[in-house]
Amino acid sequence: MPDESVGLKQKQILFCITGSIAAYKVCEIIRLLRKEGAVVQVMMTDAAQKFVGPATFAALTGREVLTELFPVSPKAGLEHIELSLEEDAIVVAPATANVICKAAGGVADDLVTTTLSVCEQPTLFVPAMNSRMWQNPATAEAVTKLRARGIKVLNPEHGPLASLHEGEGRLPAAGKILNAIRELFNIPQPLRGKQVLVTAGPTREALDPVRYISNRSSGRMGYAIAESARDMGAEVTLIAGPTALPDVPEVMLKPVVSAQDMAVAVAETITTIHPDFIFMAAAVSDYTLENPKTEKIKRGTDDLRLSLSPTTDILRSIRGTSDAIIVAFALETENGEAEARRKMETKDTDFIVLNYANEEGAGFEVPTNRVVIFSKNGEKLEIPKDRKDRIAREIIRFVLNHKSAGHYRASKK
Repeated sequence: MPDESVGLKQKQILFCITGSIAAYKVCEIIRLLRKEGAVVQVMMTDAAQKFVGPATFAALTGREVLTELFPVSPKAGLEHIELSLEEDAIVVAPATANVICKAAGGVADDLVTTTLSVCEQPTLFVPAMNSRMWQNPATAEAVTKLRARGIKVLNPEHGPLASLHEGEGRLPAAGKILNAIRELFNIPQPLRGKQVLVTAGPTREALDPVRYISNRSSGRMGYAIAESARDMGAEVTLIAGPTALPDVPEVMLKPVVSAQDMAVAVAETITTIHPDFIFMAAAVSDYTLENPKTEKIKRGTDDLRLSLSPTTDILRSIRGTSDAIIVAFALETENGEAEARRKMETKDTDFIVLNYANEEGAGFEVPTNRVVIFSKNGEKLEIPKDRKDRIAREIIRFVLNHKSAGHYRASKK
């Protein structure tokens, strides 16, 4: 069974880099893998080193880059044999026509091809070459042979090439490569090809240039949903208020501050990406100061009275503007189930996730949560207290398992 709890964390991945100008693009892919906790070992052909030096990949991986089958100062044992036992998966990127044809034919005449000939781990080839090389009958035959052996070979993308021609031969986008790597580890990707919008964190409503009204949301729940959706293959856009959380690799982050900022960002994003799923996990301020002061409010002896007005109800504002499945969140302190169901009905969402601000180990400022999920057609799931990343996966699974019942969006047509 796949271990979804860690994704690519601690996975041992051997990256074989061969002689294509696209070698520089692999730097970003390795950086993202490292941010997700993968352990990456790089191996380079002589031709690859003409495009990007080994020092670059050594800095990115924190490991010595392997370049020689017969190094000047060899270590005990044979490194390519040891790698065949240590690594969890192999990625050949960029994969040239040369290495693809050699691997298909069993040729082992350098460090990379010799290693490929002895390793039996799940292997991914990510081609990058001139379109005529990709269409060459010998290359096409080699790709067919590799795929027949159970080796995954991505198709290159169509677009401008280094030769200034246009055609099929570009290295696939980083997201596509990373999802293909997840497939090597049998990480399910039910959201592959889907666009997901997530809101997270608090908003801040200015009182003056130095003070604001906000809440205790850490953003952890929304960030966990964004990360889980990414691991399930989605292209994720995260609109987040001020948090102290690090960016989520492979997720498009749109930072905002106020409730109005978030309302505008959500509306623009819906128009731009046409999301399939929207998870409204942000703790948006319900009220804002009508006329924020332009100068710092000075302390005085009199009472200070502030006039607040309601902020934009983002859920109501997007009703009818999107065909997405919409998942709302309800944070309550009492009468939780009744309030959650009322909110789901009045705001016309497909699902609502209830949790409690006054429950120990749940709600704000903690890494755990306990939630109850309700669907529009009556299903209900209680998820006991657990880490927010695990809660996030259960929420998404529930939505995916129940989204087709009644085809919710049909009611909004």
